[in-house]
Amino acid sequence: MGRLSNEALPAEPGTYLLWFVVQQALVLEVGRLGTVEFPLGAYAYSGSALGPGGLRARLERHLQAGPRRPHWHVDYLAASCPPAAVHWTTGGQRLECRWAQCLHAHGASWAAAGFGSSDCRQGCGAHLLRLPAGWTILTIKDLLA
Repeated sequence: MGRLSNEALPAEPGTYLLWFVVQQALVLEVGRLGTVEFPLGAYAYSGSALGPGGLRARLERHLQAGPRRPHWHVDYLAASCPPAAVHWTTGGQRLECRWAQCLHAHGASWAAAGFGSSDCRQGCGAHLLRLPAGWTILTIKDLLA
């Protein structure tokens, strides 16, 4: 598990969570989702990285500064509001739905219908959640432990 730091990102497969803090309301065009509003607050996006390069390749892409062609829904948000922290666990099991549903069960709300979950088969409303006031990355880590 880790946060944004000089800590080496693992090349193994795993599941990750990006924590965003929107300090100025955003309205973004997000691919086929269309216009999405992001009010002030904290957000968590859960995803998996099971392909080549594992977590290192996926997280380096999400954490990369500067313009890039968006591929995933979260790329649109990250381009305007870089992630403030990241949490991950290694392993070949997809945990992003379990994580999203756990946060939702504890009071987080689906941020935008279908955001990051267009291929979800677990019934998630989205893989991006708006977090209750006062939640931090540590709150999330405790809930997902």
